Amino acid sequence: MKKVLPFLFLLFIAARAFPQNTEKPMECHYHQIPFTDFCRQVSQKTGVRIFFKEKWCSNLLVSLDTNNITPEHALQFILKNSGLEVSKWNGNLVILPHEKLIEKLPSFLLKAHETIAGKNDQSITVTEKRYLEGRKPDIIQTIRVGKPTGSVNNKNVKVLGRVLDFETGEPVPYATLYIEQTKTGAVSGNDGFFTILLKPGNYTALFNFLGYEHKKYRLKIFSSGDFTIRLLKSVFQIDEFVVHGDRAMSVIRKDPGLDKINVRSIKEMPMMMGERDILKVSGTLPGIVSSGEGSSGLNVRGGSSDENAFYINKIPIYNTAHLFGFFPAFNADIIKDFSVYKGYIPARYGGRLSSVFNIVTRQGNRKKFTAHGGLSPISGNLVVEGPLKKDTCSILLSARSTYSDWILKKIKDPNIRASAANFYDFAAGLNYDIQKTQLSLFFYHSKDHFRLSDISNYSYSNSGISLDFSHNYTKSLRGVFSLIGSQYDFSTINRQELSKAYTHAYKMEHYETRADFTQTLSNTNSINYGADFILYKLDRGNVLPEGVQSLQKKVALGKEQAIESALYLSDSYNPKPWLSFTAGGRFTMFTALGPTKVYTYSSGLPMDLRYVNDSILFGNRQPVRWYPEPDIRAAATIKTDENGTVKLAFNQMHQNLFMLSNTLSVAPNTQWKLSDYHLLPSKSNQLSLGVFRTFSKSGIDASVEVYYKRSYNNPEFKDGASFINNPHVETAVLQGKQKAYGVEFFIKRSNRKLEGWFTYTYSRAIVQIKGNQPWNSINHGLPYPSNFDLPHVANLVLNYHLSRRITFSTIVTYKTGKPVTYPVSVYYIDGKPFLDYSNRNAYRVPDYFRTDLSLAVEGNLRKKKLMHSSLVFSIYNLTGRQNPYSVYFNTENGKIKSYQYSVIGVPIFTITWNFKLGNYASN
Repeated sequence: MKKVLPFLFLLFIAARAFPQNTEKPMECHYHQIPFTDFCRQVSQKTGVRIFFKEKWCSNLLVSLDTNNITPEHALQFILKNSGLEVSKWNGNLVILPHEKLIEKLPSFLLKAHETIAGKNDQSITVTEKRYLEGRKPDIIQTIRVGKPTGSVNNKNVKVLGRVLDFETGEPVPYATLYIEQTKTGAVSGNDGFFTILLKPGNYTALFNFLGYEHKKYRLKIFSSGDFTIRLLKSVFQIDEFVVHGDRAMSVIRKDPGLDKINVRSIKEMPMMMGERDILKVSGTLPGIVSSGEGSSGLNVRGGSSDENAFYINKIPIYNTAHLFGFFPAFNADIIKDFSVYKGYIPARYGGRLSSVFNIVTRQGNRKKFTAHGGLSPISGNLVVEGPLKKDTCSILLSARSTYSDWILKKIKDPNIRASAANFYDFAAGLNYDIQKTQLSLFFYHSKDHFRLSDISNYSYSNSGISLDFSHNYTKSLRGVFSLIGSQYDFSTINRQELSKAYTHAYKMEHYETRADFTQTLSNTNSINYGADFILYKLDRGNVLPEGVQSLQKKVALGKEQAIESALYLSDSYNPKPWLSFTAGGRFTMFTALGPTKVYTYSSGLPMDLRYVNDSILFGNRQPVRWYPEPDIRAAATIKTDENGTVKLAFNQMHQNLFMLSNTLSVAPNTQWKLSDYHLLPSKSNQLSLGVFRTFSKSGIDASVEVYYKRSYNNPEFKDGASFINNPHVETAVLQGKQKAYGVEFFIKRSNRKLEGWFTYTYSRAIVQIKGNQPWNSINHGLPYPSNFDLPHVANLVLNYHLSRRITFSTIVTYKTGKPVTYPVSVYYIDGKPFLDYSNRNAYRVPDYFRTDLSLAVEGNLRKKKLMHSSLVFSIYNLTGRQNPYSVYFNTENGKIKSYQYSVIGVPIFTITWNFKLGNYASN
């Protein structure tokens, strides 16, 4: 220290003469430049002088790419793990090896005492000891776990930790803990909790999560215990878009077939009508395809829209769109975590063949009240959140609505001008946190109404509520108990043909109780187990004539109910640092319940009301037919080197409810139908294999994944099937096999001014309905492409950060046209023309191509401000391409003429204004 004193004296004189502001932000775009050159350029940009000895940093090269960072944080980032410390001194910066400048002396406790030989350690006060410990390099704070008297003789003890956001108090999910001495770690769950087993002693713990400052603590373990840490958000944003797995941020460590989307990534992306739609963004990921414009639903690995389960805080949502798919059903501003499972699906999920979309909302700011929202030409949204009791109880309220009728009034078509379209949704969350117990209540409701002049009316709604009670019973055992209720209903008035005009109303109810447990057995082994029970209630409604001219007969489609109960268990085991296994099973029992009447049909004849030979009556709540459904799930990850893994997964699923619709997507009047005496549950087996690599120097992650899936009892609808006039679904549906296979390519670039991702998927989905008789077959029993067979799908998403405040984005999408059945000839019987059709799905509509652009402009970056706002300028379908949604045919003058139906055939320009209380970085 004596050698440094003259240096500090000169530094003091210079600093007093030229005080500057070390908090002034600057742009840094450097690659492998000498540290001395970097410091010289920082001084030129900001006026901040940096004092150090060149020999300390002679071999240090700087690579830094960000648009907004302070000089102090830039140096801290560059000098991390170098043994050099950065200190402020009168508006300038000082670099010293292994120590910082002393800003103030500690408060010593002056106390007279005797120094006894052999007991000099008693002369150091507790305050002095804490001060000296805090001066050790790289150690910010010591966390003591357990009681000194609770030592367990060098045996492993269980440590329960929790990671919270410093500013809001919300849990930080998927934060990683790494223990340097044992080379082990843990990952926090959705509630921020994690468990790790350690022997008593001292450890260095590293906490990391993308977008937060990396923190290093010293853990002093005495016995079993718990602790909580709070992470600060990073001063500069490292990555605008992240796709990562549950166990890490890196693509090489995520579970097979799992994608996670950071909701912040879509705030600049071009979206139709300016609404941030996380489901549409997921359609740019490999293996996932949007059903098309003006429709809701997604097709995953060749599956139909009804093979995907959508949950928001455990509430099942049976229609995920507003206004026929033009708007998302979920407000992106309240979403915290969004996971898509399409490969390995955890055993706690069941009931769908293709995928699970799991959405977890934010819990609300626990520190202060705040608000944010946005306005576009046709919709607006507002989110209000804050603490009811600071750090303990928070509330979150969200509301959205549309005012789009003014646009319809501008359209020349008189039918459109006389129409109306609107929606609203509301969500509310209440979270109460008491030490080891958390209570969460969430409510969701949405309502849509559409009227096409006096031709048709649609009205549908989703409602749901969930109550979670979670508790840490021990340091290694956590349980979550849930009560869930959901309801989907619609009503339709159709006057397109006055002689066939009708009204129809439908309602589906879902009531569920579940218990989920997570138990840590060791640092390499943990298990998840639980049970759930579901009651389904369907009122398929009555089809009634509408108007005096209607000849529609009254049809009672009937009511249904069913129960589904399940037990599951899965085990995650990491026997080696390079090898991990996850395996488990799920056993489900499903049955439809009475009261109902079931028809039986003559053997060897079609299921047709003409061939009914008997009926069976089932009393109230009497089981109709039990279906035991065992599922096996397994996955393995092999680490080939530091930058690569190979992953293998097997997934088995069952599905007990289906969508009755002649369209390719979830329509407003979509009916759901339960498995029953005749309609069997579907089953699928899927095997996938993938290679995943990361190239850290270039900021690129890449993967290639292949899959093969077989489905059984897959429902296909007979030609001309009608579900409005037929309560007996078994007479309109046949069940058969489907195989789907494909290869998915994914490449993503992050941490650069130009970043984004490119995906390409080659896939096929082939159906075969082959019975023992012609009437039990479709397409003469020959295989044919499914409605969702799209061999080639490619997506390019790019974000270019011109500066911290301005971002340019584009999405380019290409996909093969959908399969379609065309009429190929006309023949006449008694002078009447009849169309003769091709084999099922033998042709395709033209290919789909679309380009979208957007420019996001943030407001100023002042630290102290009441409100921050931004503007997003978007152009949807830049080229004005008339992409066909479908092709239909009419016979005119004895000739067949084809017509192409396009939903959006012109560019759509939108300006969206987003705002929030506080500055740019506030929540």
